[in-house]
Amino acid sequence: MDVTERQLRAFIAVCDEGSITRAAARLFVSQPTLSRQLVALEQALGVALVERLPRSTRPTTAGRTLLDTARAVVAAHDDLVRTARTVTSGAVGELRVGTLYSLSLGILPAILADWRSQHPRVQAELHEFRHQEELVAGLLAGAFDLAIGPVPEGWTGGRSRLVEEEFVVVLSGADRRTPDGPLDLADLRDDDWVHFTPDNGLGELLDAACARAGFIPRAALRTEQARAAVEYALHGLGHTLVPRNIVPPQVAAHALREPVRRDISVYWRGATDPLIRSLLASVTTSGR
Repeated sequence: MDVTERQLRAFIAVCDEGSITRAAARLFVSQPTLSRQLVALEQALGVALVERLPRSTRPTTAGRTLLDTARAVVAAHDDLVRTARTVTSGAVGELRVGTLYSLSLGILPAILADWRSQHPRVQAELHEFRHQEELVAGLLAGAFDLAIGPVPEGWTGGRSRLVEEEFVVVLSGADRRTPDGPLDLADLRDDDWVHFTPDNGLGELLDAACARAGFIPRAALRTEQARAAVEYALHGLGHTLVPRNIVPPQVAAHALREPVRRDISVYWRGATDPLIRSLLASVTTSGR
């Protein structure tokens, strides 16, 4: 049984207007076209829906019975079209975002706030990880729609660079140095460090930075959380190396003579869907 939305609209218009002539005018179609649509509907349903009188039309018993259902189907079609337009524009929906804990504390709040201010009917669901390998594995497994973090080597999916993230040293609260310029990591080789647990990718970054400076950092404490590392450093447990954007404004953050940076991007599998495009457009608009 093939019943089209146009046939239903023709049937509803004829019932409402009581005239094929007036119904055709209402729908901006010719009378023969409307008549063909009505006949096709009756043939598809196997029942006469409209009684043709000399000067008017009126629904048959079957037509009266089916009229409310026809109206509901047409209304549901219109709702579907309206919803589809909002979805394809990126104005509504839910975007599942994978990211790293340090970014969730750093750059991500501002990015999502800007996006939501422009698209108040969208929602975000966050999946947060300690290590890039877990983030990439989750994205490839389809656990979320896009990732925000360093792009893995050899990535062949979509990608858009967001920002370059700088790492800084927060000196131990027990350290009385007051540097007036960038720090040399080698000057801190004999000191204690607030390090990170093995499952946190920031630990690898700290080890690599110290290795370039010619030493292995001596860990006084290991933590899973970058923001907690700042607090432990301030309480005198050792220095730490963290993204500048997670350090509170009132805390001294020291740049390095040999800067430590990482590129942060949005990246995703497959095609760019409307919600991903809306997030990318928001980032571009906000200047990140």
